[in-house]
Amino acid sequence: MEPPSPAVPLSEPLGLVDRIGAWLEESGAGAWVSSAVVHGVLFATLSIAILSSQRARELFDDEPSGPLSVEPMEVGVGELPIAPTDELVPSLGPFELGDEISLPGEVSDMIGSPIGEDIAPQLGGPIGDLPSEGAVAANVGSGVTAATSSSDSGFGTGLPLDALLGPSASRGGGLEGRKLENRRAAALAGGGTVRSEEAVEAALVWMKKHQWSDGGWRFDLQANPNCGGQCGDSGSNRSKTAATGLALLTFLGAGYTHKEGPYKEVVGHGLYFLQEQMTVTTHGGDLRDGDNMYSQGIATLALTEAYAMTHDRELRKSAILAIQFILEAQYNDGGWRYTPNFEAPMAGDTTVSGWQIAALKSASLTDIELPSNIWERIGSYLDSVQYDDGMNYLYVQGDSPNRRTASTPIGLLCRMIGGWKKDYRPLRASVARLGQVTPSTKDAYFNYYASQVLHHVGGANWKRWNPRMREHLISTQATAGHEKGSWYFSEPHSSAGGRLYSTALATMTLEVYYRYMPLYQDTFVDNSSAGNAEVD
Repeated sequence: MEPPSPAVPLSEPLGLVDRIGAWLEESGAGAWVSSAVVHGVLFATLSIAILSSQRARELFDDEPSGPLSVEPMEVGVGELPIAPTDELVPSLGPFELGDEISLPGEVSDMIGSPIGEDIAPQLGGPIGDLPSEGAVAANVGSGVTAATSSSDSGFGTGLPLDALLGPSASRGGGLEGRKLENRRAAALAGGGTVRSEEAVEAALVWMKKHQWSDGGWRFDLQANPNCGGQCGDSGSNRSKTAATGLALLTFLGAGYTHKEGPYKEVVGHGLYFLQEQMTVTTHGGDLRDGDNMYSQGIATLALTEAYAMTHDRELRKSAILAIQFILEAQYNDGGWRYTPNFEAPMAGDTTVSGWQIAALKSASLTDIELPSNIWERIGSYLDSVQYDDGMNYLYVQGDSPNRRTASTPIGLLCRMIGGWKKDYRPLRASVARLGQVTPSTKDAYFNYYASQVLHHVGGANWKRWNPRMREHLISTQATAGHEKGSWYFSEPHSSAGGRLYSTALATMTLEVYYRYMPLYQDTFVDNSSAGNAEVD
């Protein structure tokens, strides 16, 4: 580093600037130059303001006139640009439909546009009516009871009344699109195609073939008596409840339950397996299966979704116990991580928390009542890991922003579930960036959450993302041998979960068109004019 220059003595000759100033003063040109300078500054200021305003409109416009000039997100994407067209041929060869595959819904239901020009059709209210027994309280532990009455809020009876009626109450996210008579129409209207639906059905055939005789699934395909290693890329994780939960979620996401559809026995045996694996404790129903809270959240989500879709009283007690365990496992900061709070308190992490929050959201669609402060506590956790004014999220407090790429879409989805409005500035800004990213070929977890966020918000960013994501999955699905209908992506999580994990995430991503109704679809959103969210 160079030493500072010595001060210039006052007696030194005038510098260039001083000589110019003296000349202006003597010639009388000073006033003219001053005027020119002032007008020049004003012109530059106005130009910057106009350009900034235009830039802001481009950043937050749902229908920008051209590509957004945004900094690329650090998500390891862009390795495989995929043209948004329905005419792509799968890279593994043409997919031949077998007799075992049939799509739900009427074949003639070509409602909407394959690229999502139209919103999904009106699909009616909640699936079925809550049973009359819902008025009976369940004495199963702290914080979780049956609702004293059914609610038409769509978000859950655990929220205080002012939150349900307030401007931040999101009323979408229901399960109406999963009705078999609605599914095809919802898929084609929301951005799916016949080929994407065929891919979903083929994946479910693969899942059925890999179910064990006890009703569960395992990540280890080598040990599977129905596979015996015929499929490559076996997983190493030993949690049977996590594997079973993921497998069940693919069937439930397609509208197939133990009460309806061609997979009634498959789903029924899987749900029974989860119930049998549950260990009932003073803290609720433990579904970790010797693993961690990932398994708890995934397995609970399967139980609560099945209960929300069927209102089967045989599932109700297990669902309540599993939710109770999640609530009691919550840390003081409002998040969750590998161990419950009552075993080893620590700081939460965003990825584990995401599964617990999804299970709680699913439970809120039933007659299970949640503590009134649960969403506030979750919001406090998200506050602790957000940065860029809520546009982005960390894996854990103090972590590097680039270490966990899926943390931002997970955080955004949780914010949306908790009530962020569609026009809230941080959400709009982050969605605009997500919409410019090419789906990753190495991070199915990121793709799964980003697809949900963009689908719920809709608009131009979803239309950019969806064809790329959809065609990427269609083109990479296995089409031959015992692997037919499955996926495997070599990425950070796949060594533990293997082919079953990759297949589950890919399938649920292709089910995004109907798995949850859009949170911000006009039919389901509170359009109250009052609000306290910052809007740009």
